[in-house]
Amino acid sequence: MFVPRKKMTTIKYADLFKSTSGILRVPKSVESITIIDAAKAWAENGFYVLPIDATTKNAGTVVGKGWPDKSSRDSQQIEKWFQTETPYGLAIHLGKSGAIAFDVDDPSQLPNRLREWIMLESVPFQSTRTGDPLRGHYIFATPEGSNYGNSKGLLKGAWGEVRGKNGIIVVAPTSHSKHTEGGQYVWKRTGVVPLLPYALQRLLPEARYQSAQSIDMAEADSFFANYSENKCEQVLENRLAEGKSWFFRGSRHDACRDLLLVCMKDARAGLYSAKTAVESILNLFVSIKPQDQWSSPREFIDMTLWAIAQVLPLPEGEIELHRESQLATNSPQIQDWINRHND
Repeated sequence: MFVPRKKMTTIKYADLFKSTSGILRVPKSVESITIIDAAKAWAENGFYVLPIDATTKNAGTVVGKGWPDKSSRDSQQIEKWFQTETPYGLAIHLGKSGAIAFDVDDPSQLPNRLREWIMLESVPFQSTRTGDPLRGHYIFATPEGSNYGNSKGLLKGAWGEVRGKNGIIVVAPTSHSKHTEGGQYVWKRTGVVPLLPYALQRLLPEARYQSAQSIDMAEADSFFANYSENKCEQVLENRLAEGKSWFFRGSRHDACRDLLLVCMKDARAGLYSAKTAVESILNLFVSIKPQDQWSSPREFIDMTLWAIAQVLPLPEGEIELHRESQLATNSPQIQDWINRHND
């Protein structure tokens, strides 16, 4: 059972958005430092990390089920993981960090469209074989609001794999499980992680619902500005009171998404301010699912953008009907009648 925190600092939506806007960097010379120092270096440069069994690439071998929610950038958590004498390996959680990797196993089969981009000197590259200079991991940052999975999309072929949402790569100074056969983890190119080029973005499908059905931040800001009326703030209070119980019935993510969706429809109907609703739901969400448990730093932002995108195209007639029904339901006379019949 999830128990809300009693004390918390109120978070503004704009502050949340700013907190997710960071530059990812691949740290230098991690091959020559301890595993715990390397983990901290990755975290300091924006990446979520995980301990793994060094003999496997399975993300849940140490932290267990639900590992996507357990990857962390917290220094204290990293110390707990890696202070043990057990020789854990180190992995970075790509999608949650806002990154995507192309894991190249057979460079000879690379599509030309992918080859020309990953070979650029600005693209960080980790070599995974001593005898094959092009085999390894090539990393890019993903655009804000995107949600790439592990599908190769139009980049078909036996060249390797895409590591995106809930994808990991094992990184130095972990000892490669096939080191006796030439396996290695050595970063040949480090530094700032560049944005995934549009030429590659359009070749890769996005995961879940936050893809073509979403909007960008500018459109969200416009929605907040256009729908700031407060015809019936009582509706929002009722929504929040009812919606709070949804979080204890199943997925906290799904509960928050559904609450955002119904409240954005209310806001478009002019019942209350869209921004006020979003910030109220944000603080409710954080009280039940703290930010260090989010699937990514943008989990709430992406749900908000998706919810707004769903209500924007609704026909005006449906919005008017929704407005009138909610105003009628929340009138004192109707509420009194409902209360008397529920007794």
